[in-house]
Amino acid sequence: MLKHVITCIASGVIAFASPTSWACSYDGLFTNPFSESYPGALDVSIATQLAIRSQSMKPLETIDGQAGLRRASWWLNLMVKTYPELPSGSYVYVVDRQLWSRIDETNHSIEVHVPPPADSAKVLQISEAALHNLISNQITLDQARTLGVLIET
Repeated sequence: MLKHVITCIASGVIAFASPTSWACSYDGLFTNPFSESYPGALDVSIATQLAIRSQSMKPLETIDGQAGLRRASWWLNLMVKTYPELPSGSYVYVVDRQLWSRIDETNHSIEVHVPPPADSAKVLQISEAALHNLISNQITLDQARTLGVLIET
């Protein structure tokens, strides 16, 4: 009986300790577009829709699953190479995909699909559409900030 109780407790701990907090919509995690997954994320999502409607940015074709994750990873890599002024050690949060990444402090590369920051780290929040428009030179970093589709917290 004691062995059964210990097994149940261990199973519960393992289930709750799993990295679902790392999960993003590319992993099949349902995301509610009207909830704020991180402070400021809803503002970025709304600003993105307004920028697309005003034709300040081009809309994006949605790709889900591993193909979508590969595309976003590629774009994040291009972004940190194109904009070396992005702060090293900061996190990048793709708000509409709930995808966390971190810019490496030593070689300014980006590690994609990392756990969210545990402390008050610097976070750059961007939408997937803004990321695409940024790396395809449709908007600049300054324009992204002005439009509100890229914020730093």
